[in-house]
Amino acid sequence: MNNQNQPETLTPTRQDTISDQPLTTWHITYSTVDAWKMMLKAIESAQESIYMEQFLLEPDETGQEFLRLFIKKAKEGVTVKLIFDSMYSKNLARSPLIEELRRAGAKVKFFNWLLPFSKHNKKILFFRNHRRLLLIDRETMITGGICIRKKMEPWRETCIRIQGNVVNQAIYVFDKTWKKVYRQHSMRLGTQTKTGPDGFSYITHAPLIKERHVYYRMIDAIRHARKTIYITTPYFLPDRRLQRVLILAKKRGVDVRLLVPKNSNHPIVDIGSHTYFHKMLVKGIKIFQYETMIHAKTATIDGEWAMLGTMNLDNISLRYNFESSLIITNRTCVAELEEQYAKDLRLSKELTLDAWNNRPLLQRFKELLVWPVRKVL
Repeated sequence: MNNQNQPETLTPTRQDTISDQPLTTWHITYSTVDAWKMMLKAIESAQESIYMEQFLLEPDETGQEFLRLFIKKAKEGVTVKLIFDSMYSKNLARSPLIEELRRAGAKVKFFNWLLPFSKHNKKILFFRNHRRLLLIDRETMITGGICIRKKMEPWRETCIRIQGNVVNQAIYVFDKTWKKVYRQHSMRLGTQTKTGPDGFSYITHAPLIKERHVYYRMIDAIRHARKTIYITTPYFLPDRRLQRVLILAKKRGVDVRLLVPKNSNHPIVDIGSHTYFHKMLVKGIKIFQYETMIHAKTATIDGEWAMLGTMNLDNISLRYNFESSLIITNRTCVAELEEQYAKDLRLSKELTLDAWNNRPLLQRFKELLVWPVRKVL
C-alpha cells in the first residue's frame, strides 16, 4: 500500500496496570494506511481465532489483501468468523473470494436487518451495521472508524488496538451479534457496560429508543462537561437534543469545538451540515474545517472522558444504525487523543461567523434545497 502523504503514527504503545488487574495496553493510529497495517499484522499473528465485524470491505486491491490473508489463516486452522454489512459490502458478496473463503473453512455472514421479513432487499440505507471490530485470539481488539477500500487510503482516521479486560466485553458483543445476524430480533443488539478499573468500556448502539447507548453516553458526558468539549466527526447533522446540550454547555462557559472536513466524500451531506453552522456559530461554538478528508469519530471532554468509535453525528448514525464505541476514562489515553486534536487543528481553518455570513449566494441556495431532507441524511 502506498504510504505517501500519510501522517506518521504519532504515539507508541501505552500501558497501565491498575492494582491487581491484568495489564492493559493500547496503541492508536491516526491514518488509514497505518490502521490497515496494524490490522493486517494482527491478523497475520492470529493463532486461534479471527473475528471481524466490518461495515465496508471492497474487494479491490486493498480488500483482497485482507481476504487473501483470511483465507491463508483459515487454511492454517484458525477459526475465522466475518460479519459484513449486506448493503455497503454488497460488492464483496458478489466476489468469488467469498466462496474461496468458505471453502478454506471461514464462516461469513452478511448483516441485513430486514431479514427475515424481506430476505432479498439489501438496498435500504437505514438500519445498517455500521460497526467495525477486529478480535484476534480473543485477546486483542481493534476498533475505530476504519473501512477497507483503496480510495480511502489518504483519509485521516483514528483507530485503536487494545488488550485488557475490555476485550471480553467486545467478545460478548460479537458473539451476540453472530447469533442474531439472521434472526427477527437482531434489532436488540445494543449493549451497555460499565467502565472497568483500567478506564475502558465497549458499548453498542441499536436503533431502538432504549438501546441507543452510545448516543446516550455522549449526551450525558456533554451535560456534565465543565471545561472543554472537543469533537471530531466527518458528518455533522445533529438532532435537537444534541444541539441543545452543546449550546447549553457553551452557555455554562465550556469551550466547545467541532472539527469537520472541509469537503467530505458525501457533498450532499456537507450541504446538510452547513445548514446547522449558522446556529452553532451564533451560539459561540467554534467550528474548524480540516483541509482534507477526516473520517475519525472521536470526542474528548474535560481531559477526563473520551469516545472513540463508529458513530457519526448525523441522523442516520444517531437514530437508525447499529454502532459501537470505546468509552475511555483512562486519563493517559484521553490526553493522547487531545494531543492529536491539537495537531489536527493546526491543519485546519477556523470558520468564523463573519466568513460564514459572507458565503456565496449559490451555497445558500443549495442549503435551502437540502434543508427539507437534512433529517434523513
